[in-house]
Amino acid sequence: MRVVTFDGDETLWDFQGAMRRALVLAAGLFDPPVTAEWLRRVRDDVAARPEFAGAPMEDIRRAAFTECARLTGAAGGFADRVHAEYMRARHAGVTLYPDTLPCLRELRSRGHPLALITNGNSRPDLIGVADFLSCTVVAAECGHRKPDPEIYRHAAARLGVEPEECVHVGDHLIEDVHTSATSATTSASSASGWSSR
Repeated sequence: MRVVTFDGDETLWDFQGAMRRALVLAAGLFDPPVTAEWLRRVRDDVAARPEFAGAPMEDIRRAAFTECARLTGAAGGFADRVHAEYMRARHAGVTLYPDTLPCLRELRSRGHPLALITNGNSRPDLIGVADFLSCTVVAAECGHRKPDPEIYRHAAARLGVEPEECVHVGDHLIEDVHTSATSATTSASSASGWSSR
């Protein structure tokens, strides 16, 4: 193993908690307030539309807030305000797991280049891990989305190594473990006992 790649959400940081808190905040901006669960359901409905297949997560969330504003009769520009507040709260609310920084420091001290491979839109620079990463591969930017094995090959190429020289660490059995293995990348999973998550 020469290079270690990581998934971000639920592997290095608590994305779900930050998203839930940001949705509660966004729900309270509506007049009358709606529920975070309703916002989540509308987002899932929007994401399932064919025109959003492969779309960036932020575009889906923005379109979902636009749909929510339409359904509640909110004034023009309201959806943009809600989206901006949601994204601010979501990025500010992400917390690293306690073992994340010690793990990244140890791997870097051993000379391993590190990279992030994500389908999401969390920003390593806002979360505090960007300085550890040799590169970040975002599905919406590279044209390959996990579980497509090409995203792992793309990351290896950006790092200047063969996929066989990489190990990928993630929390999702299909997207992170099985699929990375089909790209010739070795996989380790927090879901299968790599850590307590």
